[in-house]
Amino acid sequence: MMKWITGLVVVVLAVVIVPAAISQMESTQRVYTYVGQFQVPRANWAAYAEDTDKTFVPIAEKALADGTIVSWSTFEHIIHTPEGYTHGSAWSSTSIAGLMKVLDEVRKNGPRPGQIAATKHEDLLMQSTMYHTGSGTPTYFRVVCQMAKADKPEAYTTMLKKLLVPTFDEQLKKGAATFWGVDEQYVNTGAPSLRCVVIDYPDAGGMDKWAAAINTTMGKWTAAERAEFTGATVADSRRDIMGRVTHSGHK
Repeated sequence: MMKWITGLVVVVLAVVIVPAAISQMESTQRVYTYVGQFQVPRANWAAYAEDTDKTFVPIAEKALADGTIVSWSTFEHIIHTPEGYTHGSAWSSTSIAGLMKVLDEVRKNGPRPGQIAATKHEDLLMQSTMYHTGSGTPTYFRVVCQMAKADKPEAYTTMLKKLLVPTFDEQLKKGAATFWGVDEQYVNTGAPSLRCVVIDYPDAGGMDKWAAAINTTMGKWTAAERAEFTGATVADSRRDIMGRVTHSGHK
């Protein structure tokens, strides 16, 4: 289970980069996100980036302009693991049809040399109805994934709204972050109870400010609130991801 979570978190990080760019949409609007990730050998990083610039970026920009999707991004991991991914792209739409239209266009070009050099590849289809967007352009992102209790997964969302969302929104208003959201799988390739909090930051300083604010909030919790927090998740299931947004666009 832990090995699977590690791999999925790596994918999810991209997933939320996309909703992070969604323009002033109501947080009750369901958004679907398609993510494709590759583990690219270091010697091929430049070739992969060049292929992405020439193929995926133009397709994503056109789809955004005609309303097929609401946002898109490309990204690279900052923290690498032996089994993890290094690069990827993601795009979001309010419909599955929108996602598939972009995927069909991307696959018309066939695999590029940078992708062929990859030693591993994975796709993920996610959904989110819980997210808030601020202002600014995302430069870095952080993903924190945990397993909610399988018998009561809704308890995780309840706990989050009560104990941490007020701090999330406060930091968004202050400009420390440009987006926060909670993702879950739409196509369940793993345990359905996985939940991932994604945060986009305008700069590295935003990560410091966000972390300080969260630590301050948690330091004020009562014993009962701490019990509520730990009671909503599976012990020792947390996995984190940190990465950089290389290109992005949104309505």
